Amino acid sequence: MKKIIALAVASAFVAPAFAAEVSLSGSSEWSHVEQSTTATTTTNAQMDTAFTIGFTTETNNGLAVSGDINMDADGTHDGGNSISLAGPFGKITLGDDSGAMDSIDGATDPFLVVDHDATDGSTQNFSDADVTWALPSLAEGLSVKLAYSPKDAETGAHASDGTVSDQFGVMVGFSVGGLGVKVASQEVGTDSDQGITLTYAIEGLGLAYESHQNETSAGVKVNYRAYGATYSMGDITFAYSNAAEKTSGGADIADTTAVGVHYDLGGGVTAFAESASEDIISTKPDTTAVGIVVAF
Repeated sequence: MKKIIALAVASAFVAPAFAAEVSLSGSSEWSHVEQSTTATTTTNAQMDTAFTIGFTTETNNGLAVSGDINMDADGTHDGGNSISLAGPFGKITLGDDSGAMDSIDGATDPFLVVDHDATDGSTQNFSDADVTWALPSLAEGLSVKLAYSPKDAETGAHASDGTVSDQFGVMVGFSVGGLGVKVASQEVGTDSDQGITLTYAIEGLGLAYESHQNETSAGVKVNYRAYGATYSMGDITFAYSNAAEKTSGGADIADTTAVGVHYDLGGGVTAFAESASEDIISTKPDTTAVGIVVAF
């Protein structure tokens, strides 16, 4: 009898854990990749698998709580875990969420493997944030998001590539019909970024444009511009993008063009072929990839 009572008491404590709805999703991607420079050509087959455990629940006072745990194929988390609380105040996300600039980035990148981005990675602070607040909608189609990451004395803020600095940012978006506009501003230590993204979609055609500028404390400015297009015809989607970086004086830093075709086989299975080439950075190889991805 004592064992039965003890079991009932223990069940009362663990019962709330079963109140959340849990989901599992992810993808597994295989590709054959060829990379070539003026000097060498390398080929390899690669497998990329990841999955996400998601959960949703509700507090006693009606707040919606959700979260995600992102895992790599070897079972280790990739650092992208988060918990979100939503209510009349909007939505607050803790842990790892897109920062202000990262929230407007990627509109011109529909590619699965090849790198469409024209950058050496040193001037773009497109990173995640530790705390974000999506404000409640003030008007139809309008969205506002605030982002913050505190400095980390050991490894630097998530935004700063190892620099000990704070990140502050704001993003404002507006959408009507098939047109979308997003603008963002962000400061990471002594660096600042401003950017805009425009998107338009109609009857299988998707167009995107993004532009941003990074400025350091020394007044050095780098301008980034990218535009892209996708066109879906039945199960086939064609993709194109071009991205370029220049200094404020007009000197070219990078210029990358990427093309691709994706074929939806149904059931979450997509076959693809992609190619990207760089015209200015001699050390960045031209890349061709073919493969298949399964989303579940």
